[in-house]
Amino acid sequence: MNRVREVESLGRPVGSRRAWCSSDLAAIDDITSTLSSGELDDLVAVADDLPSRGAEWRGRPLQQMTTPRLSSRFEALARELAEGRGFILLRGVEPNDPERLRRMFWVLGNHLGEPVMQNARGEILSEVYDRFAGAPRGIDSRGYESNDELNFHCDGGDCIGLACVRPSPSGGESGLVSLLAVYNELLAKHAEHLEPLYHGFPLYVRKEKEADGASTRSASVSDRNLPVFAERDGYITAWVNRILAEHAATASGTPMSPEAVAALDCLDSIANRDDMALRFRLDEGDILFIHNLSVMHRRDRYTDDPDPAKQRLFYRMWTNLRDGHQVIPEHAALRAGIRGPRPVVVGPR
Repeated sequence: MNRVREVESLGRPVGSRRAWCSSDLAAIDDITSTLSSGELDDLVAVADDLPSRGAEWRGRPLQQMTTPRLSSRFEALARELAEGRGFILLRGVEPNDPERLRRMFWVLGNHLGEPVMQNARGEILSEVYDRFAGAPRGIDSRGYESNDELNFHCDGGDCIGLACVRPSPSGGESGLVSLLAVYNELLAKHAEHLEPLYHGFPLYVRKEKEADGASTRSASVSDRNLPVFAERDGYITAWVNRILAEHAATASGTPMSPEAVAALDCLDSIANRDDMALRFRLDEGDILFIHNLSVMHRRDRYTDDPDPAKQRLFYRMWTNLRDGHQVIPEHAALRAGIRGPRPVVVGPR
């Protein structure tokens, strides 16, 4: 992967395409990626050729899941994630066949990188739906397993991928914002808030049941802070998950300082501005990948259909780019994902 040409450093604004604002972008339809008919044919062919059982997909070498056309196109998409805007949106890849979409999503995710576990159950390809039927969830429940509003945050791995099987009948709009554009705004107008963000925050690690349903991983607090903004070898990375930082403060009995709270408040206020955040709806067959070390994502609360066959359903994946940049150890640790008993590819719901 070609490296960014601009040398980035903390204390200077980021001038590349990585620091985009929604006000600089055209309509969402104009910034999506579209596969050619030949690329789509190749993707369908290699997806359909996967073994019948998802458990066997992990043993399939990448060389058996590619073609020259796919390799070239997906390498360009990986560059866009690491060195461009930090997200790719493929519209209408497979709107009519959920199982084929799952297979195509797996092939794409594996071309971009190496999938990692997303939860203590070991899921490397999971399903996103409301497991609580609209009921409140506790602090140890994962946001993607509910219909809650999810404020701007980052997840594990280099990238998070989502594939839409069915959107909700109402709500559930997605949002993206460049953390590097937020950084530029902080640097220019609110530099007093940068020091707490450079220092970062410890994170809460949720208590979760493992794959057998009986074993439970204990909750804990990380033993080191995760900086929001950092730089290594001329490449700035950014990562924040406010709710996990707040849970860590509560669980450890060490409240955040007023300066830290003010810094996060300012970051959130900038991120949610209409000129900063890109908002759109994912529809059937859409695939979205987001670079967690430069872009935050969010989701509006949604209302589901009473018919289970029509309820909102997405596939989800965390993946590490195959030729990712060297980053500080605290950000590199995110690439480990969440430790589980064994990797699991979840089948159709």
